[in-house]
Amino acid sequence: MRTMPETTWIRVKGIQKALISVGLTLVLLFLAVQAIARPAMSLPYFTRPGEGTGLIAVAPAGVSWLEPKGLNIVDLVGFVPEEYLRGAIVYYSPGYGIIRYQSGVRLGDTVTITATVYPRYIKDVNTGWYGSLLGCLGQPARFDQWGSVTPPARMTLYNGATDITGEVGGYEYVPAAYPLPVGNATSFDRYAKIRVEPVQLSGSALEIPANMGCMMWIHWKNYRELTAVYVIQTRPVVSVTLMGTEVFTFHSYIGPGNAGLLSPLVSQLTAKYSNRHEKFDLHIPEGADYFFLNFPPMPVDPYTEFPGNPYDNVDRPVGGTYRIDGEGGLSVDHVNSMGLPLYGHWEDSDLAPGATYLPHYKQPYRLAAPEYFVPAGVNYNHCMVYGGCPDWLLEQIYNTEMTMRIVYLKVERISCRLNRIPLRMVGTGWSSGASSAFSPAIRSSLLSPTESYSYFVFLPLIFRDFCAAVPPDNPEGCPCGWFTEDGRMVDFIPQP
Repeated sequence: MRTMPETTWIRVKGIQKALISVGLTLVLLFLAVQAIARPAMSLPYFTRPGEGTGLIAVAPAGVSWLEPKGLNIVDLVGFVPEEYLRGAIVYYSPGYGIIRYQSGVRLGDTVTITATVYPRYIKDVNTGWYGSLLGCLGQPARFDQWGSVTPPARMTLYNGATDITGEVGGYEYVPAAYPLPVGNATSFDRYAKIRVEPVQLSGSALEIPANMGCMMWIHWKNYRELTAVYVIQTRPVVSVTLMGTEVFTFHSYIGPGNAGLLSPLVSQLTAKYSNRHEKFDLHIPEGADYFFLNFPPMPVDPYTEFPGNPYDNVDRPVGGTYRIDGEGGLSVDHVNSMGLPLYGHWEDSDLAPGATYLPHYKQPYRLAAPEYFVPAGVNYNHCMVYGGCPDWLLEQIYNTEMTMRIVYLKVERISCRLNRIPLRMVGTGWSSGASSAFSPAIRSSLLSPTESYSYFVFLPLIFRDFCAAVPPDNPEGCPCGWFTEDGRMVDFIPQP
């Protein structure tokens, strides 16, 4: 069956929406009346349930709750000024390195992002195999961390000016849609993964499905820095407005926690200095409801410790844990830059041992700085792993300053094709039930499958992402998220 191309998304507000809606409706009604004159003519597609009306916004059958997810970098490009996104760590996972945003552009329904990729090197001493591991634009949900879902993308990978996309041997990814966790807040892989190996390129690009984190491998190479270009076809479903920014100066972290390979250094620092975890009061502009934190990478990797080469990645950059300090104490860990609700937080799993679901709180007070053992600007020294660091290096680590910028945003829905779903975060006492994953059913045509038709009228899908009035933010049973069909959480409803 032929289909008409979908119309380009139109961004309008207020009375413009209403006038355009009326005008388009009249045009479509005229076409429908004209169709009556032809035998057995019908409309196989006009609107889908809930579209264009703003009346239906419920969770799909079988989905009673989901975990919260951050607003992906793809949904911010074209709305947030580039100067506030540039350099942000949009992906971080131990064992797979980081991805830092370089630049992006939104042209119609096409988003193009260029990013710097910092892979990790793995070696198998038993087989002699070695390779590079790297991620993508979806952020995996590790332990008690938030994930972030990215739409499908076409990726091209470069080593300098050389296209090496064809070197990708395979990847694993956490599928999007509406999955529930298969592990609790102690699990490195909290969600089920799908393995794709070998990969097949489409032209010169690798097509990556919508995902909440992917993990790729390249055979027989040890890359330290690559460039990735992602091309994403996606229509905006939210409008994001910059409301203001704040810049904070912070220092390295000294205190409890897993120091990994840096335990000898941390022992020296705690013996010489008092504990330190800096927190900063938030001055939230009126109307802001989301934030995006852009912070520098830590220059050493304490947590990538492969059995065959435990120390080969320690001098590579990583992200780090930052949190919101609010009425419920410190929030769960955030380790990458993504859009996060200002008025919805879950308590760190260490503060709620054995909880089935983590306690939720609404009000933020302060931003807790990234928990970096070594500040940006201090180079790796082997004594950080083996011990015996000189006093001058300890003083340099203690005194070096870093800056980070919090970007305050206002997120507004502009699509009626979103599902409102209550939110929970699993704790260390949670275990998966029989139904651990769910993919929403494909919305069916309004035609009965038993009817037959001789003629069809093909109309452009004008109402696909266009509605006169989006559904209201009903706070009953919340906190809640507004989710796209591919599983992205693009807006948030605070608890009453």
